[in-house]
Formats: sequence, C-alpha cells, structure tokens
Amino acid sequence: MKPQQRYDQIVSRQRNFEWGDPYVPSTLAVPKEAPKGSRVSRLNSRKLGRAIHALSTPERVFTQLALYHPALLDIHEQKMLSPVQTVHPLRGHPLSTESFPPPVLGTLKVAESIGFDHHVIVYVDKDGERKRKPFPYQGDLLLFLTDSTGKPYAVNWSVKDTELAFSERRSTKAKTPAQQKKDREYATKRVLLESEYYASAGIRTLQVSLDMLTKSLEANLDLLFGMHVVPMTHDQLLLDDFSDAIQRAYFEGTPVAKLAIDYGVRWGLRDQFIARIYQDIWDRKLAVDLYKPVLIDHPLNHEERDILVAYNDLFEEFGA
Repeated sequence: MKPQQRYDQIVSRQRNFEWGDPYVPSTLAVPKEAPKGSRVSRLNSRKLGRAIHALSTPERVFTQLALYHPALLDIHEQKMLSPVQTVHPLRGHPLSTESFPPPVLGTLKVAESIGFDHHVIVYVDKDGERKRKPFPYQGDLLLFLTDSTGKPYAVNWSVKDTELAFSERRSTKAKTPAQQKKDREYATKRVLLESEYYASAGIRTLQVSLDMLTKSLEANLDLLFGMHVVPMTHDQLLLDDFSDAIQRAYFEGTPVAKLAIDYGVRWGLRDQFIARIYQDIWDRKLAVDLYKPVLIDHPLNHEERDILVAYNDLFEEFGA
C-alpha cells in the first residue's frame, strides 16, 4: 500500500472516534497490514465484546494481562498519535465527570521540543504539486480503567519483547558503531515522543516487555483467556452449584478435574464444566497461583502473590 493510501486508511479509522462507536485500530492484525514477520493475533474479549488486534506475541500477552484486571473498561490498540493537538482520549466517555479534559499535544510539537525528526511522507496535491505532511505514529495499548471512586483514567503501554528494545531499534542486527549510535538515539527519542505526547494530557506511559513476565504466567494467561469465552448452555443454577463445589475442592486440596468428570457423567457436556473451572480462575473467583502451572488434575496451588498486586505499578494512573 502506498504511503498516501496508508495515511488515509489510518486517519479514516481513527480521526472521528467517539465513545459509543465501535473502535477500529489503525492497523488490523491481518497479513496485508501487519509489519512483515510479525506474529499477529485477534483476541476475542468477552468483556469488550470485540476482537482486539495484537501485532506481536508481547502485545498478545500484555493484552491478556490487561483484560484480567477487573477495573479495565476498554483497550484501544494501535492508537494513532495525532500529529496535531487533539481531544483527550476520555473526552465524551459516559463515566467521565470532566466536560473538557486537557487536550493531547500533537506529535509535531512534541518532536520539535525534543529534537526528533518527525516522519513525513511526500504526496501530490490536487494541483499536482509535491508536498510533505507528517505521517502519524501509533501506540501499542492504551488502557482505560476506573479508580476506587469509579472515575475513568487512561494508562498507555508501549510494548516490546525485551527491555533492551526500547533503547535501540533493530538491536539484534549487526551494525557499524555509527549505525548503532543512530538507532539508539532514534529509539530513545521515539520512546520520549510517545511519553511526552500522553503526558501532555496527564496520561502515564510505561514501557512493558515480555521479559518482565515469567513463562508460567505467560502460559497461564493464554490458557485462561482461551477458555474464558467458551459458551455455556447448562442452566445457570447448575453452573453455580458446580462453582460452589469447585471452591470446596480448592480448599480441601482435591483435584477439580474429577468434579468436572462427575458432573459431565451426570449432566452431559463435560467440556463445559472443565471450561467453567478456568473461567472461575479468570474471573478471580478462585485465588490460584498463576506463577505455577495450572493443573486441574492436581490440587490447585493456592495463590501466594496476586499478579495484579505484583504488577500494580503498570496500572496506576499519572501522579498516583
């Protein structure tokens, strides 16, 4: 796709968003749009009622972590960073008590203030003249949550596979010292650009990377998320009775898989009861240790560290 076409596509998807409209990310998780070599995925969220478009494995994992948080209202993935001043992302949200929250300073002004060469494209206007205009950058995950009073706020996550990737782009490639210096300067200022962009509206930006999480936690989030959307056709009273039985087995140290088998023999559709176990963990009804493998054919490990407490800093608002 030509730069002008891509520009028009991004702007048409993002420019006129209002709360209540379906959110469409700047880039969709499809091969023709995602960066070459990226591992795209679409995560169907029960909470949000839509698919979230992740362009990498780290984005997928951190999307799942965000969706696990009970205070999460929404996620805007692949959010356009407007080159010019624009309204606060929470402007018009039904829970917002601020009629006119502070606007977001455009990336052009931020780039100028930090000495960053803003990306531009060349296009031909209606008179046939060649001109230049700023091409919009994209963020990764913009989270919307509520605080203890029910007031909404936003937190921006910039996502990479490793912490090192924030300080040097293409860090795994062989380079000359001059190219390495150039890539390090670019990466540092690109991070600063996004951080200052959101800070202008009182929104905190954090750099999160996959190496912050353990492999067991990553695997458990993937497992639980995959099961949380399994539809249930059994009567709700029966499912509630099963959940109560799971709780007793959890405290008694009895493998909960046996309960699912027994209920399946009696009521049919055993897989629904198995899925219900994982759904109760996902919904935080069972305090299971997510730092260890979740094995339902063994006694469930009782939670020693709540992951939302351990990673609480990632969800805190600006100035908290």
